Amino acid sequence: MENQVIHALISTEEYRESPDFMNVNLSDFALFLAVMKHKEAQECVLSIILDEPNLRLIQVRVEDVILNKNGKRGIRLDAWALAEDSRQFATEMQNDASEDDLQKRSRYYQGLLDTPALKAGKHTKYRHLPSTIVIFITQTDLFGMDRAMYTFTERCHQIPGMELGDETMKIFLNMSSKNERDELVSLLQYMKNSTLSNPEITVLDERICKLDAIVTEVKQSEEWEDAQMSILSTGIDIGRRVGHEEGLEEGRKEGRKEGQLEGIHAIITVLKEHNLTDSAIIQQLCNSFHLDTDTAQRMFHDFSCHD
Repeated sequence: MENQVIHALISTEEYRESPDFMNVNLSDFALFLAVMKHKEAQECVLSIILDEPNLRLIQVRVEDVILNKNGKRGIRLDAWALAEDSRQFATEMQNDASEDDLQKRSRYYQGLLDTPALKAGKHTKYRHLPSTIVIFITQTDLFGMDRAMYTFTERCHQIPGMELGDETMKIFLNMSSKNERDELVSLLQYMKNSTLSNPEITVLDERICKLDAIVTEVKQSEEWEDAQMSILSTGIDIGRRVGHEEGLEEGRKEGRKEGQLEGIHAIITVLKEHNLTDSAIIQQLCNSFHLDTDTAQRMFHDFSCHD
């Protein structure tokens, strides 16, 4: 197991030169974070989503943590932004929408986003709460109505069209549908396959072109290489530790086999969480455990189905 891990660490240089290293899409979590830390990138994305060409942001952050002061679960925002008009945005890339209830997650995010907005004290007024928009971008249709965009606000049941006016909005974007404005559909298709030659892009909006230039710049940066290598090394290290712990007694064949399987499962889990492509994960299994491609594909499929 130790030798296999050493081999895997060496093979990261080979992975750096492989097509998978550069063919990562904006829907992949690691690239999404690296790109969305650029203010112009968030402006392009949000202005298309909201259909506001003149949207201007004054502050952006990624992986922003908001803690619950009562010691309960906090949140880590993928991308956060503040506009010139004081609206705040939280944009989440959620490839696996089946892992939790995203509707209720959006509710929790909404509540915690408001937490740091007001100071304590009787002179603090709730009217000072900023308008907040929570956005989830998914690969699948959560609501089954074949729409690329679902927008929710608080409304009165008894009086149609009457808004509560609390200035909150929740938006769910669905990459699998093309029923929406052409520029929004083109943005979502670009996120799935991040190249301007993508035939699913029907409108080559200048904001998508700007976004693509940032994506290209990020992919060519040393920071992006470091991020990818960190993801791989983390998966390999966890696989090594789990495999060692589950190896049972030294020298026992069955124990070594069980440890290897646990190590493989750990690597698959970590790399999937960081949204590496399936082919990249399978190649890493081949490198780490000296597996042939067919075996690695079968094990990847078995673990993925089990999860």
